[in-house]
Amino acid sequence: MTHNSKLHVLIAGAGFAGLTAAIECRRRGMEVTILEIYPTSRTFGDIIDFFPNGGRIIESWDNGRVGRDLMKICINQGDRFRYCKADGTVIWEEDWILEPHHYWRQYAGHRGQLHKVILDYAAEMGVKFHFGDRVVRYVDGEKPSVVTASGKTHVADVVVAADGPRSIARQQVLGLPDTKVNSGYAIFRAYFSLTEEHRQNPHLAGFFDPTTDLTKLWVSKDLHMLVYTWNKGRDIGWVLTHKDTADIGESWSFPGKKEDALACLAEGGFEQKLVEMVKATPERNLVDYKLVWRDPLEKTWLSPSARMCVIGDAAHCHLPTSAQGGSQAMEDGVALAIALDRAQGDVPLGLRVFERIRFNRSHVTHMSSISVRDGYHNVDWDGDLIKKNPQVLNLPRLSWVIEYDIFSEAEKHFDQLAADVRSYRPGTIQELALPAGGTYDVLENRKVGHRP
Repeated sequence: MTHNSKLHVLIAGAGFAGLTAAIECRRRGMEVTILEIYPTSRTFGDIIDFFPNGGRIIESWDNGRVGRDLMKICINQGDRFRYCKADGTVIWEEDWILEPHHYWRQYAGHRGQLHKVILDYAAEMGVKFHFGDRVVRYVDGEKPSVVTASGKTHVADVVVAADGPRSIARQQVLGLPDTKVNSGYAIFRAYFSLTEEHRQNPHLAGFFDPTTDLTKLWVSKDLHMLVYTWNKGRDIGWVLTHKDTADIGESWSFPGKKEDALACLAEGGFEQKLVEMVKATPERNLVDYKLVWRDPLEKTWLSPSARMCVIGDAAHCHLPTSAQGGSQAMEDGVALAIALDRAQGDVPLGLRVFERIRFNRSHVTHMSSISVRDGYHNVDWDGDLIKKNPQVLNLPRLSWVIEYDIFSEAEKHFDQLAADVRSYRPGTIQELALPAGGTYDVLENRKVGHRP
């Protein structure tokens, strides 16, 4: 679109939020530069999900070609998602693909492999990348800029801080104190390829089905373990969430120790096949990752000039139990690009509308991280609720979340939100932003299912 052909968008961070924003801005004719410290994503070692609200974005890229490339390397023959007690007793199960139209909109697998496909597509689209230099300073103003650790200054029309859970933009762009704290939990996470030697272990036989990808969750008190297999039974990824109050002052990702993961399994009474799976995991592939919680943003995602913003984990650091971190990051990227495009060069207008499209929806899914996790960890297996309504264990795949079309919603509401901005309509950001669209009330929503 010609009016944006010279708009330069500078993005700090090449995670899924940054890449989606870059791709969608390029699709609308903008010039895009991404600054990213890490030169490769191949070592991003655990599993990630994109449910249909995020997957529909991927499906739209290059007439579905990017989605087809992803489907070759991620879960593509999953049949059921099973929820189990620690001893393996299945309590509830549901279709992995809830509706036929979700097939090309649901992706899960190795985080680094999926990331590389999307990064390569961004490069094909003409996004310019600068790797190996960290952004250390954000400078607001009519021409916002960033300064990197090497001393270079990069100036643009728009600066987007997609700098993840360790975001410094929250302090420098929004003027907030650093509120990152340990959530009280950590995850052991690992990915490895199964070998013929592994196949000789009878406890591991169930992980080797070449015809069905495994998607399964085991739950115990203050512990839950998620296991996925894909690539015809050759690849496996697992995540074990456990209590942890370690200090995260310096870092929150450490090499994992199998003995620690095994101790958690023993404490939770998990079945032997999971013990054998952890034993089979190469210790070099095991990460001990402290789950960081950041207080939700209450006032704004924008700098004083409204030419800089935060998106993705920098704006809403979802815990894995939301099942929406990646998808909400991608929704941010689409909404940002549409709002900038529709604003026709008026960057402050575009960013203010973008914020109003995303604020409440991301907040509600963000806060669900805690309620869903606590629901898993405090299941009363002998109580009436779990006996009568075992589907309360569902992954939070509620229809108002996963059927959401960020493209149509952003386009539909732009004019009204832009009018509110231009007229200085009074109110808090919560009052001015679009409604979230639903709630995560366990008893009222998940008890009766996740579909419309």
